[in-house]
Amino acid sequence: EKNGKPLKIKNPSTSIDNGIVLIPEDRKKQGVLLGLPIGQNIALPNLRKISSKGGVMSRSKEKEMVDEQISNLKVSCYGSQQLVGTLSGGNQQKIVLAKWLAGDADIFIFDEPTRGIDVGAKQEIYNLMNEFCRQGKAVIMISSEMEEMLGMADRVVVLYEGKQTGILEKDQITQERILRLASGESEELA
Repeated sequence: EKNGKPLKIKNPSTSIDNGIVLIPEDRKKQGVLLGLPIGQNIALPNLRKISSKGGVMSRSKEKEMVDEQISNLKVSCYGSQQLVGTLSGGNQQKIVLAKWLAGDADIFIFDEPTRGIDVGAKQEIYNLMNEFCRQGKAVIMISSEMEEMLGMADRVVVLYEGKQTGILEKDQITQERILRLASGESEELA
C-alpha cells in the first residue's frame, strides 16, 4: 500500500513506475553502467521524462536533468561525459541515487548503502538519506553494520533465518537488543 492505495508490484518496472527504487548492495554490477558516461547513466532510466510523445529524446532536457543531479548531489567529476567507472565509490553511489531522483522516486530501498566507500563519502550518503526523509521520502535501509543502524534508524526490524524476531522503535534501539533478536530470541524474552 502506498498513500492509502493498494499496489500490485509485478516486476521492477511496476515498482519504479510507483516511485519505489532499489539502491543495490553491488552498485558496480547492479546499480550503474561503469563503461558509460554519468549523463547516460542518469538519463537511461528516465527516457520517458526527457522524450516527446513520439519518442524523440530532447538533448536539452537531458542536459538540464543531468546537470541538476550532478549539482544537487555534489558529484565530484569533470562533467557529465566522464565514465562512471572512473569515479570513486561514493560518487558512483551518488549516480545510482541521481538516476532515481531524476525520476521522482519517493521510496528508496538502500541495500548496504555504504559498503565499499570511504568514511567521508559515508557521511555524505547518510546526509542524503536524512535529507530524503526531511523531504517526506521514505528510506528503507538494509544493513549489517551495527553503527549504521544505531546512528540512522528510526525503526529497526530484526530478522533471524529469514523470519522477523522483533521491531524496535527509536527509543528502544540498542546494540544489545538488536543482537538478542538477531540471534533468534523474541522481543518478549529480551
